[in-house]
Order: sequence, then C-alpha cells, then structure tokens
Amino acid sequence: MLRPAFLALLLTGATVPVFAQPSSETVPLLREIKQWVVGCDNLRNCHALSAPSGVDEEDYSSLTLHIWHQAGPQGYPRLRFDHRGQDVDLSTLLLDGQPLGQELTRELHVELDDQGGDPEVQSYGVIDDAATRRWLQRLRNGQRLQLPGEGAAHVSLSGLSASLLLMDAVQGRVDNVTALARPGKGAASEVPPRAPTPILRKFTPAPPLTAQEQAGLVAAALQAVTPEEGEPEAKAGALTARQAMTVTRYDCAAYNCEFNVSSRERQAPYTETLMDLQPLPLEDAALQGSVGYDEASGTLSYFYKQRGIGDCGGGASWVFDGKRFQLSEFHRMPRCTGVGYGDWPSLWSTVPAP
Repeated sequence: MLRPAFLALLLTGATVPVFAQPSSETVPLLREIKQWVVGCDNLRNCHALSAPSGVDEEDYSSLTLHIWHQAGPQGYPRLRFDHRGQDVDLSTLLLDGQPLGQELTRELHVELDDQGGDPEVQSYGVIDDAATRRWLQRLRNGQRLQLPGEGAAHVSLSGLSASLLLMDAVQGRVDNVTALARPGKGAASEVPPRAPTPILRKFTPAPPLTAQEQAGLVAAALQAVTPEEGEPEAKAGALTARQAMTVTRYDCAAYNCEFNVSSRERQAPYTETLMDLQPLPLEDAALQGSVGYDEASGTLSYFYKQRGIGDCGGGASWVFDGKRFQLSEFHRMPRCTGVGYGDWPSLWSTVPAP
C-alpha cells in the first residue's frame, strides 16, 4: 500500500500557477493496457502497475511493479516492487535475460509496512526522482523482468511504454522535460498545475438510536426487500436527530450480497427519505458486494470482490455532512493478480475535514 509519507505528499504537494497546456484525457481514469493497469484520480495523480492479463498463459506473477507520478509541474515519480512469498534478492533481476546491473538495483531500498498489510509481501522502492527516471528509461524498451530461479517472479513490460505515455497525457506532460515516456523540450512550468484536493465537510454525530427506533427501522427495512432465497438481515444507524440509515443484506452468493441502502425517518412509520449520495465517477461502478454504515463517523462504504480472496473488484467510502454523502475515496482493480486493496489504483482523493 502507499506509505504514509508518500500519500501525504500526493495529497498536499505544492503547485505553481502557470500557463498550462491542456490535457487530452478526462479523470478519473482506469484503463487496461496489455499487461498493465493504469488509474488516475480526480487530481490527475496516476498509478500504473503490472497486472498479467492471462494472455500467453501469464495469469499470475508473485512480483508486481508499481509506478506512481504526482500531478503538477513539481510532481515526482516513484517506483516500487512488491514480492509475495519468501524474501528475494532483487539485485539479481534479469532484463530480457541479461543482468539489470548494480547501477540500478543499488537504488532499491526495503520499504517497511506499518499499516497492517499482508505480512507475506516484501516491498522494495526507489525514492529518488532521478533514480526512478533512470529505471524507467531502461525498462520502457524492454520485454520482461525475471528473477532467476523464481519462475513465478516476473514482470511483463508489454504495455509499459503505452502506460507511461497515458500518464503523461493525463498530466499534460507530453513532449515535456518531466515526461516519463518520451521526455521532450517543454519546460516543467508548462505542465498544468495540480488541482486543489477536495476538503470533506465535517460530520457531526447524531443522538444514537433508541431501542424502539432500532427495532422499528430494522422491521421497515426488512419489509422493503423481497429476497429470492434465504433470510435478509438489516442494520440501522443514526444520521441526524430525525433521520437514520438502514442497510439490508439479502440474496448472498459465495462472497457478495445484494444490498438495499435507505435513509429513513426515525419515527414511525419510518418512511424513506431522499438520500443524497455523491455518485461514483465511473459508469460501471456500483454500491455492491459488502456494504456498511458506521454511525460514529458517518461513513458509508462498500467493498466488491470479483473473486473470493478479494484481490480485484472495487471499493469506496462516503462521509455524511448532515445533508449529503460526500465521496471520500474510490479504488478499483479490474484484474485478479494477488494485489491487496491498499495497492489498487486510487480514483478519488480527498482530505478529511479540519
């Protein structure tokens, strides 16, 4: 997952007012390019990661290469390898069958995870701007990275150059000195400034539901669904002194369920009220899978698994401000490659209310 210092810089990096060249891509953006996935958020921060597509029998690799590039003239690139399994020595990496060389691998540093991630994942990052660019210059014309003696530890570079070019286009860097794919002569000051990070409005906790309110709201929520099989389950939580949220789960499959999410009056007959939910910014995204509401923080969230181990799918959260649910984060991963949720491309970034 993104380490705290890096995430903070992504969200708070300075911008410089300039005459910007227009970007040719709209955001948020999520795209699959050969053996890679690229995601760019509402601020035009971009993340590309190696993700085998299943073509040519490449359906899994224990080694993932992540590349991030912050938006704006002063935005910097970062690179990180994640290996799932036993400790490995990345100094032995081969590029198209030839040793990559100590001049690059000595720039890799072990990154410790203090965020409760997968203990089986070891991370090795390049934290210097110039060193990251040297890595990318070497890799973008290659075909494959491989750890000798580790058949499953490989990274296909098919699609890397196109992914870097897409990131450059999203950030207005094409033919610029700051470009990752094909650096040009344009000055860094010509890159569009990074957009201001949206600041969430504060949630004020409401009086907790009484036992009578809880029972009445759950009963009303259960009556609103007609499951095809099994017994539905409903939970309720306070929104305001007059409104509550109900979340009803029904028709569960192996690892996802159907959900009915409603805002209701706290008093009988617990009538449904208008729920203003900021829409997800991709057309095929939906509130599904596993849905929950935390009344202590006013947070509504979902996590959708494309398969049981939860290494692909989507997830988002919203924070209630007393009137509207504000989208606070959104992640998607279209390919099932063993990558945990914390390392899926982020498509929406915000900062908490002060």
